Amino acid sequence: MNRRIANGEFGNPVDLNKVNDAWAVILEEQVAKSGQPIYHSISGLWVQNTGKVAFSGRTSEEINIPMGAKILCFKRDSDNENAPNLGLVWVEE
Repeated sequence: MNRRIANGEFGNPVDLNKVNDAWAVILEEQVAKSGQPIYHSISGLWVQNTGKVAFSGRTSEEINIPMGAKILCFKRDSDNENAPNLGLVWVEE
């Protein structure tokens, strides 16, 4: 990565968003080679005590979930009363 930065691939001054994107690509390639699934966060979910809605949450960025992707909901245990009760993710296998 240092060589790529020195070669000006990420601009001058260096655009850290481009550097982060490049690291993300490298990480995803390495994880894919390992055969391990990649978990992509969708949202935290909080208990709702109103109407028919059991849990709610919001995304922090646009998310594209491929057709056929597995969606999982994890229990979250925290002493922080503001922390989400569940974590919603989609899995890239």
